[in-house]
Amino acid sequence: MNVEKISLALGPEDVLRAKQHKYSDRDLKLLKSVTDEDKFMLLDKSNKKTVFGSGLNYVTQHEIGKENWEGYFEFRYFTLKTDQNKLLESLMQKWENGYEVPVGLRYSLVLHVPRKNLQYLMINVWDSDIDFFDWNTSAKNELNQFGYNENSEPYISHFVIAPEKKEKQ
Repeated sequence: MNVEKISLALGPEDVLRAKQHKYSDRDLKLLKSVTDEDKFMLLDKSNKKTVFGSGLNYVTQHEIGKENWEGYFEFRYFTLKTDQNKLLESLMQKWENGYEVPVGLRYSLVLHVPRKNLQYLMINVWDSDIDFFDWNTSAKNELNQFGYNENSEPYISHFVIAPEKKEKQ
């Protein structure tokens, strides 16, 4: 497993860019929301102790595909009921073994919060938004059955790599 843990930070673009610059040895990924132009996230996949104060720290449970951080990012938050653990494991084994992997999925991480075993974050990197939307609305998407907290559906947010900021002249 290449990525053993992930830490995330949300905040203003300038603050996150400064943090990215300060810790340039970590190859932090600055992501921009697809739906909210003012929403940014910094992703640390360095496997080192977090430098963020956000408390958004996750441990990798499954890693599917070759590590790839370019594309369309889907952040899928869900909470399992105690009887759904085996179902999630079965679905992820299918993906890890290379069958039933959605078309256009480049890379996937299934993460959990160590002290909250039933709360998960899945980071999927897709070739395009169309590949994600085709799969997400398909009857073959068995992950949609996992809701988030009391909701019947998962919470999903969408990001892309933030473009380099142009220097003002």
